[in-house]
Amino acid sequence: MAHIRWQAKSAKAFKLPSSWQQIQKGEQYCSTLGDYFAKFSPLITGKQLVRLGGLSAELECKMSLPYHFVLSPDSNSQLTALSSQNGYSLIQGDLAELPFESQSVDVCIAANTLNFMQDPHQLLREIQRILTDDGYLFLSIFNPVGGLLFKQKINHAQRPALPFRHFLPCRIIDWLHLLNFDIYQQQSLGNIYAIIAKKQTYPLSLQPQKRRFDPRELFQGETVGAFREVDENKM
Repeated sequence: MAHIRWQAKSAKAFKLPSSWQQIQKGEQYCSTLGDYFAKFSPLITGKQLVRLGGLSAELECKMSLPYHFVLSPDSNSQLTALSSQNGYSLIQGDLAELPFESQSVDVCIAANTLNFMQDPHQLLREIQRILTDDGYLFLSIFNPVGGLLFKQKINHAQRPALPFRHFLPCRIIDWLHLLNFDIYQQQSLGNIYAIIAKKQTYPLSLQPQKRRFDPRELFQGETVGAFREVDENKM
């Protein structure tokens, strides 16, 4: 049986979808995730918010910051119209080298962006760089347990294939801790796993004890013995 590889960087490139409509049940995921993130909008202060990719751009989680940016590796008419409608500034650029100054962004939203990154750890490093001290990261990934367990592609019917990568939430949380993030909240939302992290001004060793990740949260309603890991090289 194939299994997940733990290396952050993949040998192959992936294409980031520009809309939830390209993904089976994507509109449902978008609504669920937007509602969840919106609960934490009162926490948000500052000036600049960056949404990474079209999936992040479509989330309905209103946050009262004066400057909103959408950064996407590809630009299209749908993203342009969405950005114009919501008052976002659309920037076409490389997600591996975010075109923002260090400590200039107060909030970053990365909705399932990591699942389509060749080097997800590099993206997290860039997010850590651009976030202000005590800035927030709203992040989600596809939950590798349950309905998506054996999925290698996640495209909607009649849409081009969208290969994606599986990551366990505990692995993402480990990376975030290494980058000096505190996990403010985490939640399984079915086939989506949401994480809200806060960049720390001081090393985590100086902070009070954090809520630890409990792997059992992944297996609610699932049979643990059915879990098998998926080899990304066979996507």
